[in-house]
Amino acid sequence: MNQGVARPSRAGRLSVLAIRLYRAGTKNRPFYRIVVSESARTPGSRVTEQIGVYDPTREPVVVRLDLTRADEWLRRGAHASHTVRSLIDRARTTATA
Repeated sequence: MNQGVARPSRAGRLSVLAIRLYRAGTKNRPFYRIVVSESARTPGSRVTEQIGVYDPTREPVVVRLDLTRADEWLRRGAHASHTVRSLIDRARTTATA
């Protein structure tokens, strides 16, 4: 069974990559980066690549995402979180509209 993109970690173990949200911004003003990072690490740890941004505080909500890079990472086997999966779907609908 495919467990995603296997990369050697610092400890020498293989780890799976995940596409997740990385919180930035200040207190009560969240701003998120959509990043690719090792799934075993905490969300605030080292980032492999930033592929987009998500700002839920703006009206309308801002979702900027490099769909070609997201597709490339998904094709390689990276796992997207539930929220990122919905943001990718939203970006696809806006790109085709």
